[in-house]
Amino acid sequence: MGLTTVSYNAKACRDVYLQLSAIIADKVKIRSVDYSDLTPDEKVADDLVLITTPVIKHLVVPFIQDGCKYVIAKRTINPQRMRALFDIPAGADVLVVNVLYESAVDVVQELSTIGITHANFHPYDPQRPLTGRYAIAVTPGEPHLVPEGIEQVIDIGDRLISIATISQVLYHLTGEWVDDDLINSRYIQNYVKLSMSLAEQSRYNEMLHRQMEMVITNFEDGVLLTDKNNVITYHNLKASELLGKDKLFGKPLEQVIAFDGEDGNEENAFVSVDSRSLHVTRKSVDLPTDKKTVMLIIKDLTNIRDIDEQFRKQKKYSGYTARYTFADIMHGSGGVVQALIKRAKALAETDSTVLMVGESGTGKELFAQSIHNASARKGRPFVALNCAALSETLLESELFGYEEGAFTGARKGGKRGLLEMAHTGTVFLDEVGDAPLSIQKKLLRVLQEKEIMRVAGDKVIPIDVRVIAATNRNLAELVAARQFREDLFYRLNVFPLPIPSLRERKEDIGALLDFFLHKYAKLHRRGVPRLDAPIKELLDNYGWPGNVRQLENIAEYIVTVSPLSSDLFTDILQLLSLGAPREKGAPSPEEQTPERRAQIRAILEVLAAKRSDERLGRAAIRRRLLERGVELTEQQVKTRLAALKEQQLVESVTGKGTTIAAAGRRYLELCGARPE
Repeated sequence: MGLTTVSYNAKACRDVYLQLSAIIADKVKIRSVDYSDLTPDEKVADDLVLITTPVIKHLVVPFIQDGCKYVIAKRTINPQRMRALFDIPAGADVLVVNVLYESAVDVVQELSTIGITHANFHPYDPQRPLTGRYAIAVTPGEPHLVPEGIEQVIDIGDRLISIATISQVLYHLTGEWVDDDLINSRYIQNYVKLSMSLAEQSRYNEMLHRQMEMVITNFEDGVLLTDKNNVITYHNLKASELLGKDKLFGKPLEQVIAFDGEDGNEENAFVSVDSRSLHVTRKSVDLPTDKKTVMLIIKDLTNIRDIDEQFRKQKKYSGYTARYTFADIMHGSGGVVQALIKRAKALAETDSTVLMVGESGTGKELFAQSIHNASARKGRPFVALNCAALSETLLESELFGYEEGAFTGARKGGKRGLLEMAHTGTVFLDEVGDAPLSIQKKLLRVLQEKEIMRVAGDKVIPIDVRVIAATNRNLAELVAARQFREDLFYRLNVFPLPIPSLRERKEDIGALLDFFLHKYAKLHRRGVPRLDAPIKELLDNYGWPGNVRQLENIAEYIVTVSPLSSDLFTDILQLLSLGAPREKGAPSPEEQTPERRAQIRAILEVLAAKRSDERLGRAAIRRRLLERGVELTEQQVKTRLAALKEQQLVESVTGKGTTIAAAGRRYLELCGARPE
């Protein structure tokens, strides 16, 4: 028995042949013909001719031999491709594209017949201009025919010959209807697979729904859903607990939460419910429906504060990072700091220990962080510890950690020390010269063996850390006094890096002052103060015993008081103690009497009035002070001269004794006195 199929193009011929061969090839010999290959001289003749689409019937029939039976096929969508259609949004306008407009109409009708009606399907006529805008197109195996500009193309594959047509073909050829076994095993199995797949998807969706419901029910925050009328359509248990109401479903939102705003439509709001402070976040939820849904997340501020406190505690022991780089070290052009940065960058390329020596406030940790961030350990932990700030016992447990039960109050399970936390990174030991000798011994083991042992522990823990140490003390003198281990000193002093005081880098004072003034003006939301020449000169010539840290404090003070001060120069003068240079143990500037300040000024005036070739001792200074009505003993003259020298207002010159310094003369000018 033979069957000839006639299709409108070669692709359709191939697809029909493959489908029918898979179902009836064991019963029928199949031949497929392209309509374009038919000629009047050689008409189609076979036991049966199958015209694969009704739209070409009038074209094919003239080429069929007289008396030869033919059947017009009915087509159906491939069930294995149907799932993609279910993802089309409800109400969407969809263009249906096929080779012929009539075929597209057939597809639209079939979609309606099988119940896929949630979207609006429109047949495409390739002979007419496209009207309307479409974001989605559906095509049975002809995606290349879809007009340009359509974002999503769903190819449902070539439509299949329907089971009814296949049964009709077999009946014409065999005289019998096909049995159920053939239909079930060779055709309907695709629909069975689709049905099972959809059922599995339905079960999966149901499982996801239950899981999501469990998650929201046990959510730490309250969750409410409202419709377009602000009526609650869903809530979890936490929402009931926070709002103090058991049943919220179906209630208007305004009956449950009293917002401060007129309509309660703020994205973020704070509300009070039964003396409890709550934070409410409102978000619109986009759903594939026309229904408007709003979700409200309700947080208890007490929980937020608890979380913040826990985070801050955790932050103390984790997330150690270095914030500063060499670009953050402010300085003027040229000078000692620029050369120092160049040297520090070279040290950063090594992995050896660095020892920084400098006065307090010179920026030693700033250099330490910069070296870390310029090294191969950048991005690794940077842990800093001030060895002078903790007791011996606490310093040991902080550095090396401890095992459970090491001492009363020890954390269960023990605790890692800062050296462990700095593994693969850098540890900065500030004020290392103040570390107790017992700690120095353990630090030596860290540098020599790269390993530690926790307090009360019996296990050696290897670590990989780079050590940067700093001190404001003379370690060599401490070694000589047996207050610092000599072996540790040489282990630390591999690459010495002296950090200069601000007195040694006065060329940077202007740049630093300008930077700090802008910093604190921005922080306090104030204008940048404009300093007159006397104030700038005063600051340029001050000794800055507190170094950069003190300069920063003064800058913040200036930003804060300048709008309120009637005499900013005098305020700064008193703050810097220049208004009353004092000896050690003397009262603070606030405690000093006008008499004490007058004595200081008189001494400077005496020194300023002496001849260049004149040498004045303490006795001579005392006599001239008496002439001015200032009565002091020689010992008092001595202590006050020492204080003036410490403030760099006077100086000792070989062969001339004590003379007034340039800063002293400027001081007298600023105080209203005219130096001789």
